[in-house]
Amino acid sequence: MSIRRALESDISDIVEIENCSFEVPWPDFLFKAHLSNPGFLVYEEDKVLGYAIVASSEDKRTAHLQSIAVHRDHRRQGIASKLLEWCIDLVRLYGFNRMTLEVREKNVSAQLFYSNNGFVVEGKVDGYYLDDNAIVMGKDI
Repeated sequence: MSIRRALESDISDIVEIENCSFEVPWPDFLFKAHLSNPGFLVYEEDKVLGYAIVASSEDKRTAHLQSIAVHRDHRRQGIASKLLEWCIDLVRLYGFNRMTLEVREKNVSAQLFYSNNGFVVEGKVDGYYLDDNAIVMGKDI
């Protein structure tokens, strides 16, 4: 097992994970656009099993978790928690003291995951997704 920065050769595995994880998946070109982001990480064994993308917000003190997902065949094994931990450690090294994210209002299991990892509900954005509202969550790190 290793967690490392994403490479262009990982994109097909990442897109496969994305497609089995989200109703409205990101297209491959969005992942390619994030390759230079030091917060684009993958969890790998023989192949990529999960990924996370974290970026800075405009205030340069708050990191923003843009996406995190694990292949459906490897969920409930702690991979997402390890990726999230690495993201938090990484942005802390860059001097960030806070992390925020948006999660679908209908995705109660994801909200519980973030809650169990210390994130608290900070608000709601109506119509954030094409078919759902977003719950905004945050955590001091």
